[in-house]
Amino acid sequence: MRRVWYVGVSGLVSLMSVVGCASIKPPAMYVEGLHVGKPHITGIPVEVRFRVQNPNPDDLVVDKVEYQLILNGVRLGRGYVAEGFDLRGFGQEHVRSQFQLNLLSLPAGVREILDHDRVKARAKGKFYVRRDGSRQEIGFTSEADVLLTR
Repeated sequence: MRRVWYVGVSGLVSLMSVVGCASIKPPAMYVEGLHVGKPHITGIPVEVRFRVQNPNPDDLVVDKVEYQLILNGVRLGRGYVAEGFDLRGFGQEHVRSQFQLNLLSLPAGVREILDHDRVKARAKGKFYVRRDGSRQEIGFTSEADVLLTR
């Protein structure tokens, strides 16, 4: 006895939408290193180097990344990676971001943190990615022990 399955148009569309909208696992974005520049009148330049890993089999197009940087539990400020990049399936990329620390609004203890050779760096924020014609915001949080260079 053979069974014949009939799927109506609405059932087929529902099935295709479930398959086509498979969720994206958040890429991982780890602080690899920090470089603190010489203080200027306007502030202290900081370059943040990140390693970004894609846990998905499909390629992602990252339009931009926004993040908060926290060192040894103290929020340093907000930054972004404005230049987009491609992230291959199961691949990784290295990206850089620069921002200025305002000398007048530095939280207490930041100057002391910047004198250390190593810090616990936490980054949290959002990826803005495109995949299969749609744009999504994907949150992330990561923590790493990193070298602080001057």
